[in-house]
Amino acid sequence: MSRPMRKSQAVAGVAGAGIVAAGGVAVTARADRPVRAALIAAAAGVAAWAAFAPRNPLFGRVAWRGSVTGERMAITFDDGPSESTPAILDALGDAGARATFFVLGRQARRFPDVIARMAREGHQIANHGDDHGILIFRGPGHVRRQLRLCERAVEDAAGPGAMSGLFRAPHGFRGPATWPAARAAGYRMAGWTTGVFDSAEPGVDVIVARCNPAMRPGSVLLLHDADGWAPERSRPQTAAALPGILALGRERGLEMVTMDELLGTAL
Repeated sequence: MSRPMRKSQAVAGVAGAGIVAAGGVAVTARADRPVRAALIAAAAGVAAWAAFAPRNPLFGRVAWRGSVTGERMAITFDDGPSESTPAILDALGDAGARATFFVLGRQARRFPDVIARMAREGHQIANHGDDHGILIFRGPGHVRRQLRLCERAVEDAAGPGAMSGLFRAPHGFRGPATWPAARAAGYRMAGWTTGVFDSAEPGVDVIVARCNPAMRPGSVLLLHDADGWAPERSRPQTAAALPGILALGRERGLEMVTMDELLGTAL
């Protein structure tokens, strides 16, 4: 059986497709109009960059960092919940830390009790869409449906109002319709400061070491508590690494808060 695609492979693959597409524009443009071809190719390249760069504001403003002068940062988890999430919640509870979980609707339907626990224990539940599908080439109707299905699954599990107003697109990839559709549905776009590719399962000690530079005021750390490509898979390495990650924060006097608490009214 083949292994599910890793996040780094997905990022490289989709970004590569965008670069190829941008280059293709120049190739198919008329050879007797080189300036026009160059301008079109440049515009296509900028659009590809905006789609694949999680912090790029061209396709809408994205929250990816809080104040660097305080003593707070945010740890976030994508793609869950899964069988690893209860252990993650245990570690957060033991440390008195709060986190933000960008959940998938399909996973919320599989683990409603875990969603209810997130809400009960004071964590922020945020929208990651329903099925982890890439949104770059999707229209506003599809984006709204992804948001709505996830929101409904969360509120079925944890009650009305359990879903917060943050949305992180799968892989951070956004198309021209993503931000307007999310905003019309009442959501703000969220990114991150540092991702450590824990989804590649490099080992517990490696995950903790990669997080070390990110443990600073205002940082938004991206981790994963499930696998967006394989709904049945969990993230035991991330769960096992979390106590060490939280210890790094304590050593630096950092309070672990939700993204809403970190950002305030920044967006």
